[in-house]
Amino acid sequence: MKKEKQTKQPQGGRRTQAKTAAKKKSSLPVKWIIGAVFVIIVLAYGIGVYHYKDHFYRDMYVNGVSLGGMTLDEAERTFTEDLESHKIALEEKERTEIIDPQDIDTVISVGSQISDLFRAQSPWSWVTHFFGEEDHTVTLDVTFDEDKLAEVVDNLECFDAANVVAPQDAYIQAGETQFEVVPEVLGNTVKKKQLLDAIKTGLATGVTVINLEKENLYKLPNYYENDEAVQNALAAANKYGSSNITYDFSYTTETVDYNTIKDWVNISDDFEVTLDDSKVGDYVEKLGSKYNTMGASRKFTTSSGETINAYGGDYGWKIYFDGEKAKLIKNITNGKTVTREPVYSYTARCRNSAKDDIGDSYVEISISNQEVWLYVDGECILNTSCVTGTAGTYDTYTGVYALTYKQSPSTLTGTNANGSGYSSDVTYWMPFNGNQGMHDATWRSSFGGSIYRSNGSHGCVNLPYSAAATIYKNVEAGFPIVIY
Repeated sequence: MKKEKQTKQPQGGRRTQAKTAAKKKSSLPVKWIIGAVFVIIVLAYGIGVYHYKDHFYRDMYVNGVSLGGMTLDEAERTFTEDLESHKIALEEKERTEIIDPQDIDTVISVGSQISDLFRAQSPWSWVTHFFGEEDHTVTLDVTFDEDKLAEVVDNLECFDAANVVAPQDAYIQAGETQFEVVPEVLGNTVKKKQLLDAIKTGLATGVTVINLEKENLYKLPNYYENDEAVQNALAAANKYGSSNITYDFSYTTETVDYNTIKDWVNISDDFEVTLDDSKVGDYVEKLGSKYNTMGASRKFTTSSGETINAYGGDYGWKIYFDGEKAKLIKNITNGKTVTREPVYSYTARCRNSAKDDIGDSYVEISISNQEVWLYVDGECILNTSCVTGTAGTYDTYTGVYALTYKQSPSTLTGTNANGSGYSSDVTYWMPFNGNQGMHDATWRSSFGGSIYRSNGSHGCVNLPYSAAATIYKNVEAGFPIVIY
């Protein structure tokens, strides 16, 4: 027999077949694992769907309370039966106090709100709600005894008068050297009505903690230390207080500084800064009382060596009240430091002391002696007889006067005692008290003695022509005339 020729297969082909067979054997368990996992997942999902048909999602929170896994009935009873969980803690500045729903006969009804949330959820979506937290806020139907709640609140320690500190606005006060801000006091006064409203809302929404500060339940100041209005007022007040006005009276000075001004500064409740007009006026008035010399009594030594009290007349210093008050207010509002004289309505020729403002240049007239002296720089350059006003009819007034002006020539007019008029031409006219003045009287042949008692002037001081000329030459407006 003829033998068939066997074909020899390559060794590589047998190895490939072996590998394929091994691969088939190893892939079989993987499919089973995948299938098993899939079945488990489907089963777990199905169990979840079945469970959440009757239970709330795991991430469900209502008014901060976890309802996850609860049935609708369990969830509703959580709100209606467990009043202990509805206690409200009032976190105050100094303490924590509790509002217990049982003390005010609280009854809570959930109505349809919880069931509405339950019906809104789909059990098929439970997987997406397995992690996290989904919080809902609902307003529960809460009833309680209003009077008992008011009584409970009234009895809280935060309303005990012994524990209450009222809020106080920041304010500005005068310090030792400048104005300064006294900071506000926050206090701890609770807004009772607002607190009651917050408790009622808290009971309805399941709030368990009310922080009084965070909820703005404390009465607060209207103004704080760093408020712009307060700081602006402080700057304005200190600008006033920085003023320094020194009055120069020649022989002495008077200073208005912070120690005086601080009492004149008014700061209103809404921090408007003004100067007290009346107090500034009072100061100017006192300044005048102290330094005005017009009409004041002065010690005067006559040419005979006698010391008399010369008073009356319009000679002297007089502060102009309105003018000085206005200027002082302006200096202060501008925060000025100045040295100056007051604003005067009348001035004298000198100010050697409080009562010596005549100096050593003046005209001295003695009515009793019918005599006139002219002093210039302390030297008597003229002594003459005169004729003054007719005694009892046209008296020449005593006092210290300032020469009003001088005029040459001049015509003097007036009325005689019998009602007739007169007109007299003079060369030298020097008035000092209205229509009374010194002038030459060429119609007279003699002066001095007792002429004035029966044949005096109409109140003027009649002088010999040459004496009138000398005086006229040496005097000017404001020159002091001393008559006694």
